[in-house]
Amino acid sequence: MQSFFCDTLDFYCINENISKSFRYILHMKDEVSGEALKRALDITMTRYPYLKKRIVADEYGYKLEYNDLPLVVKQSDKPMTLCGAESNYHLFALTYFGKDIFFNNVHAIFDGRGRGPVLHTLMYYYCQMRYEEEVDMPGVWLANTPIDPAEYFDPFTEPLPKTDDLLPLPQIPSKALRLEEQGLVTRSQQHQHFIRISEKQLMSLCRSSDGTPNTILSLLMSRAIDKLHPDATEPIISQVYCDYRNVVGAQKSHRNMVTTLPLVYDRKMRDMPLEQQNTIMRGNILYLSDESVLLRTVVGIKDACAAVNALPTLQDKFNAVAQGMEGFFAQTTFAVSYAGKKSFGSCDKHISAIFPAGEPIGIGILMEVTAADGWFYVVFMQDWREDVYFNAFLKEIVTLGLDFDLLYSSEAKAPKFSLK
Repeated sequence: MQSFFCDTLDFYCINENISKSFRYILHMKDEVSGEALKRALDITMTRYPYLKKRIVADEYGYKLEYNDLPLVVKQSDKPMTLCGAESNYHLFALTYFGKDIFFNNVHAIFDGRGRGPVLHTLMYYYCQMRYEEEVDMPGVWLANTPIDPAEYFDPFTEPLPKTDDLLPLPQIPSKALRLEEQGLVTRSQQHQHFIRISEKQLMSLCRSSDGTPNTILSLLMSRAIDKLHPDATEPIISQVYCDYRNVVGAQKSHRNMVTTLPLVYDRKMRDMPLEQQNTIMRGNILYLSDESVLLRTVVGIKDACAAVNALPTLQDKFNAVAQGMEGFFAQTTFAVSYAGKKSFGSCDKHISAIFPAGEPIGIGILMEVTAADGWFYVVFMQDWREDVYFNAFLKEIVTLGLDFDLLYSSEAKAPKFSLK
């Protein structure tokens, strides 16, 4: 059996109420063939045997063990339950419905970058079988591609790279403006809105205002919140997700290796032009992601993982991680995760949209963003039904002269978690 290390905190977050899970949606141009999808997954898993795992729990903690049951492909639009009987106890599974393919996974096994290789292999074989055509997908790992141990490398099992202390660690306010405390929303069933923004327009705005997709979207939400709560005293803090593989030498690993960069929107920025606001935000991202600063953040994560693993019981581990998460929530007004532009080579012509959809429990608002086929796709997820913050966000989009399409809205359908 395998104990957890770099993914310790992610595994001990999940329980019957919080699955910390992900539903990656590929909206195809044609009806999905379940038969082709199943055959594609079967071939794909011959290339990734190290991903066939199940969680085993006892009073002392969680362990991972090899799971030789087949991965599940199921026709359904309902939320998938992972790690239990419905998924053959696997940490990820596929569902499909109409023109949609859903890649469902517990976040602890993959983050956005870690999911990429297996998803590309899957789409390679699916398009090859579904359309009976040759597929051109540079860099894809196929069934006969040798497995590199770096694909499942855990950087916390070895000493981390040395870093200097030339840059001081930033002082982050201990308490951010929490939206559910402002009286406009009530925590309830999670809801999500799917919108798209012209890639050409947004990138043009970024170039003209010294911005990036991360800073623009963080600013849009921060400005919207500031207008709704102009007299609030707590700072608006957006947590922007950041991949730390490069600084720990684990570029190929599938493991979840993300942390967050806290971007503080100071009320002094309120009357600044957009370009100046972007420059401040972009400067903060560059500072927080500097190798010496980011590595010290990762050292703190490694120390926290070691401390949790050393606790004697499963309940002790749950309690410790829950306490840590409460501290993170206290410093978070909302979060943004931008996975970058996605391409599946010649399979792109069969894909009309890509939506990354996570689970915002505790954060309040989570925006998952990706770019494909000339659009930025934004999944706006919220821990409540009221759309006051979403509508304010859309007003900011219009104010900047950006066009958007609201594609649809629904209750959140992130996967559930069960060990039964």
